[in-house]
Amino acid sequence: MSELFPGLAALLHSYGEHWEIQQEHESGVWTAVCRPTATALHVLVAYDLSGLAAKLEAARSGDH
Repeated sequence: MSELFPGLAALLHSYGEHWEIQQEHESGVWTAVCRPTATALHVLVAYDLSGLAAKLEAARSGDH
């Protein structure tokens, strides 16, 4: 899949340890899901990978 979407491999490398990154089939939006605890769920949604990358970086730096 990363061959079809340039930048996906870099996102998975940078954030894949903590975030599950995928493209939703029906809507085409990209999602990143993190479960920091058993009762917490963090979800980021963007129309493209560059937008998702920006949101992931903001979450990493605590600007979310």
